[in-house]
Amino acid sequence: MSDLRALIESGLIDKEDGTIFDTTTNLLWQQVPIDKRLTLQEAVDYCKSLTLAGHNDWRLSTIEELKTLINKKYNPIIDPIFKCRLSYYWSSSTCVDDPNGAWIAHFDDLPLCYGNKTFTCYVRAVRGKNNV
Repeated sequence: MSDLRALIESGLIDKEDGTIFDTTTNLLWQQVPIDKRLTLQEAVDYCKSLTLAGHNDWRLSTIEELKTLINKKYNPIIDPIFKCRLSYYWSSSTCVDDPNGAWIAHFDDLPLCYGNKTFTCYVRAVRGKNNV
């Protein structure tokens, strides 16, 4: 019963196909990030070429979408339904003040910052609302 209550509270459903569906945002997330860090362009290309759970319209999330995964009641600050490396994750959101930078999320104690697009970070693909 407590597992069901936790599921209802979190709104996250393990589809058991390598994806997590968020009923709150209607986004489908890649559950396990790849084992390799990528530059921002490599991350965008990876997501575009990803086929997972029968879908081939994956993309790199925005920083606003990544922020929906932050849950400070956990340590690291992401629901344990997601497999997470304690490192930086790219978003597709470019920094307004620095066109060479993009927003990144870290699921440790420093959730949001930005980095140069040539840095390497992990990637968690998403599909949903903004997919065309």
